[in-house]
Amino acid sequence: MFRYLARRHDRKHILRSLQRQKRIDHRSIGFGYDTSLAFAVNEAEDKYASGGELAFREISEGELFFSPILPPKPLREEENSVTFQSDITTADGENNTFECLVTDSGSKGHALVVFHHWYARNRYTAFAKFFAARGITVIEATLPYHFSRGSDDYSEENFFNASLGRTVRSMRQAVLDGRKIVRWLCSKGYYKISVVGMCLGGTVAGLIASQEEKVDKAVLMVSPMSPADLVWTAETMKSLRGRIEPVMSLEDLRTAWDRINLEMHTWGLTRPHLDMMFVLGKNDTIARPEATDRVIETLTKCNRSPEVLRLNCGHSSVGIFPYNIIAARKVLRFLKETPTLAELWDIRGFRYDFSEV
Repeated sequence: MFRYLARRHDRKHILRSLQRQKRIDHRSIGFGYDTSLAFAVNEAEDKYASGGELAFREISEGELFFSPILPPKPLREEENSVTFQSDITTADGENNTFECLVTDSGSKGHALVVFHHWYARNRYTAFAKFFAARGITVIEATLPYHFSRGSDDYSEENFFNASLGRTVRSMRQAVLDGRKIVRWLCSKGYYKISVVGMCLGGTVAGLIASQEEKVDKAVLMVSPMSPADLVWTAETMKSLRGRIEPVMSLEDLRTAWDRINLEMHTWGLTRPHLDMMFVLGKNDTIARPEATDRVIETLTKCNRSPEVLRLNCGHSSVGIFPYNIIAARKVLRFLKETPTLAELWDIRGFRYDFSEV
């Protein structure tokens, strides 16, 4: 029965996504290489600068590309939020600062930075309260062009689209923003820092974990390892694939998006003192498990075997009962290592909204 309900849930949200794409088709970003955008720190000043190659040949190129630019000093700190200046300056003024919501646990022992999914319409309030009540302070990041960083209802299209350089730039901005949050938390005295991400937010969390040595644990939930494969195989990406495929093949797109492909960053994911967990939906038709399996295999061969949870559900249905309960229990065990019986029992009332993917 649960698998039937999961299929219904996933089908409903896939249809909703396809309807949304049809509705905003006139605002879709067309194909473009836009290489200079990928390397632009300031879009206005670097507008006519020549860009480098999107693909990289050496590990050091990837490390340099995602290196922090500005110090992790907030613009303002309030009781339940903190706001930063982004390292990347885009043409959209709202996108150049980002707010993080803070759910304080009252302890400086462990902080968890959460990255939401693409086109998120709601925060993970229940998720944040649940973990904060168990001693883990939760910081909810804001991906580029989402929530207060968007100028209109179409802004999220700028985050992931057919403009190769623009997409790389947005993902780079998200990674630099995330690293800034992690470094700020370190300066605040948190001795353990973890990251968790859903869907493309998980790709961002994985890239941060591969580059930022201050990250101790990373949880990637139904997350695409290869954004190029996501475009080619996801049920909800047919229109985006249609704008790219006439110009390039899947292999070409993989090469162009090397820098944001987690399969190309496994050397960072195998570093000492980083523990990884993957949550997969066996019936996921969006972030299909095949690419994740390749990363898991590589990590295992390098004696860095991650924890893997395979659920009998799809993509969006990871957020509904009973799969959300199972995932929460496993993630809590992974993050806390020895949760109490009372904490595990309290998961029975846990819910979070991961439906608008």
